[in-house]
Amino acid sequence: MSLRVQVVGSSGAAPLEGACSAFALSDAENVVLLDCGPGALERLWQLGLLTRLEAIVISHMHADHILDLLLLAGEVVRASLPRRPQLYVPAEHGPTVLLGLDRAFARSEDQPDRFAATFNVLEYGADDTLAVAGLTLTFAPTAHAQPCFAARASDGRASLVYGADGGPSSALEELARDCDLLILEATYAEDEAEAAANGHMTAPMAGELAARAGARRLLLTHLLPGDHEEIRRLACERFSGPVALARSGDEYDVGSG
Repeated sequence: MSLRVQVVGSSGAAPLEGACSAFALSDAENVVLLDCGPGALERLWQLGLLTRLEAIVISHMHADHILDLLLLAGEVVRASLPRRPQLYVPAEHGPTVLLGLDRAFARSEDQPDRFAATFNVLEYGADDTLAVAGLTLTFAPTAHAQPCFAARASDGRASLVYGADGGPSSALEELARDCDLLILEATYAEDEAEAAANGHMTAPMAGELAARAGARRLLLTHLLPGDHEEIRRLACERFSGPVALARSGDEYDVGSG
């Protein structure tokens, strides 16, 4: 079966118009989740993906990309998982944040670490290659406010690149080279100063990077409340291929045109 991606959540900063960042890569049996922002857990349940969860790969430890890990690792959800998923987090910073979250919400000092009890927690860095559920994942650092990694996933036939958060960079462009589907943030419409100050991208930046990388298709995510069709229009001015807005529940066959 071909590589497919389902949009679980695409809102930026807060789940005001739906769940925050979360994308499910799947085949007939397994799901690999890229990020797990607030609102993602409910959507995973509704979409029937939770019981197929094989692994979660976290791009960076900002709240809008990780908060539903806290509830996913709770006793109620843990009991419904048929397997112990792998949880990949950025080296050093990732485990530190998980430990802080666990201690902040622990009922008692001797309560077992909820993340260690639920997941096989593993660290990764920019130079690592992961083999997960029939996929090969490689990474590149992004231009963001804390250690953040874009991911390229391939099943040997098709490739998808998830840019996570961050402004345009040569590392991200190279990771995205000739990919079948490029998922990029378009946090701001045209405010380049605001985007640069916060380590994000505008819609024209996303379109231009997709064009330079030679991507086949572009999917825009990390969207703030506003005129999303204008966001898409601005990206289309810089990229001549198909451009879509990430909407929860939408599914894409990565290898198809």
